Amino acid sequence: MKSTRKISQLLKSKGFQLSHVTVHTYLRKNLGVKPYKPQLQPKLTEKQKFARLTFCLARKNWSINDWRNVLFSDESPFELYHSPNRQNDRVWLADREKVVPTEKVKFPGKLQVWGMMSYNGLSNLHIIPSGQTVTTIYYLEEVLKKTMMSAMHRDRDTGAVTERKLLSDMSAAIFQQDGAPAHTSKKTQEWLGENFQNFWPKGIWPANSPDLSPIENLWSIIQTAINSFQPATNLKTLEKQLISAWRHISPEVLDKLIASMPDRISKCIQLKGGYIGK
Repeated sequence: MKSTRKISQLLKSKGFQLSHVTVHTYLRKNLGVKPYKPQLQPKLTEKQKFARLTFCLARKNWSINDWRNVLFSDESPFELYHSPNRQNDRVWLADREKVVPTEKVKFPGKLQVWGMMSYNGLSNLHIIPSGQTVTTIYYLEEVLKKTMMSAMHRDRDTGAVTERKLLSDMSAAIFQQDGAPAHTSKKTQEWLGENFQNFWPKGIWPANSPDLSPIENLWSIIQTAINSFQPATNLKTLEKQLISAWRHISPEVLDKLIASMPDRISKCIQLKGGYIGK
């Protein structure tokens, strides 16, 4: 991975006086190649790949309806003054000098949130207080016992995504969470075992696997919605924006995300547990 300037410098060190413009032209016109930014992805160990492959092979025959029974949960951070993504965002103008600089705050305030999704609805978005560490006690008392269980006990078939039943048959629900310490602690696992008919205990969901969970895509959708608002300058405003964006997710979007699971599983198996890039 080298820029045309670095390639030009390398060639000049070997006696070839070629400018980076000449190198760029040769690569594009003579070789027919284009410059692409390298994509970042989690580094997976062989042990992690094996765990991912094992998880996927055990569910390779699951249909979309099987996946519709899974309740995916996760935490995610959101920042004040969210800066454009230099990897993907572009400003289209005739003159580079007309591009207005985006001011970047060195240490922007952040909010950590927790949410749970199904194909049909969402839990309420739980806002973790600023400075609060998600300990086992906090996760149990504030997230699981309040936010999660409140969503589990709904009985409405219609309404907003944060008001309706998550599944038509809640007795078939399977609770998913990642391997964060508060999630896998003995107390949490015992409570889930006593209060939840079906959940994936510690060791089932493979480590370092955000690409296998559709809720990661949901967080991206929420961030895109936040970016369309006037930038929040304080955490209270950011909280309101997050809750609004969360409540306005459509059931169709949720069902589409869940419907992607068979493809994710198949792709992971093809890559022998490798990162699928979702």
